[in-house]
Amino acid sequence: MSVTGRRERKKQQTRGVIGDAAMRLFFARGFDAVTIADVAQEADVAVQTVFNHFPTKEDLFFQERESYVTAPSAALRDRRADESIGQALARGYRRLLADYHDAGLLGRGVEYQRTLIDSPALRGRELELRREREDLLAATLAESEPPLSDGLRQRLLAAFASAVDRVLDAEVRRRLLAGEPVDEILTALEPLVGELFNAAEAACQQVRSGP
Repeated sequence: MSVTGRRERKKQQTRGVIGDAAMRLFFARGFDAVTIADVAQEADVAVQTVFNHFPTKEDLFFQERESYVTAPSAALRDRRADESIGQALARGYRRLLADYHDAGLLGRGVEYQRTLIDSPALRGRELELRREREDLLAATLAESEPPLSDGLRQRLLAAFASAVDRVLDAEVRRRLLAGEPVDEILTALEPLVGELFNAAEAACQQVRSGP
């Protein structure tokens, strides 16, 4: 392995140690009661090392921020020739849930959701991430073919897709907090995901083009 490869592996290992330490503390004490210094001590690293990997405390909680924000746009860019926009968005949402499941994130769902709900700072950051996601999707739709590439429809579909995300995320949250097994939740949502994203696309197709 090259020197660069070893450094990158060490960097990812350190990031993982810090991230795991932060989540242990957040789950045990609540997000707002934990400081960056607490995380550094728990992970046995310097405070600056924490900031090198996670610029804000909220980033320590939303460690999958990048994949969450980019998932719909990435699915749209990878859309197959025989796949509608709604189908691509549904595929992207299912893929994101599957990735979270494989990484064990949904298995910690009850602790995660309760910590999120109990923190005004985290709820605010979640809204910011949703806006980033919607803006990026609108920009990606602008590159697609007519009629959804015009300004009015692209913004509307991005907003509709964001609303679908919120509805589905809320349903996942409700079921997790009710104690339902993750596999059962994913199975129950499978048909609903496609129906909602297809409905969002169909609704936008009916809207007249903007000026």
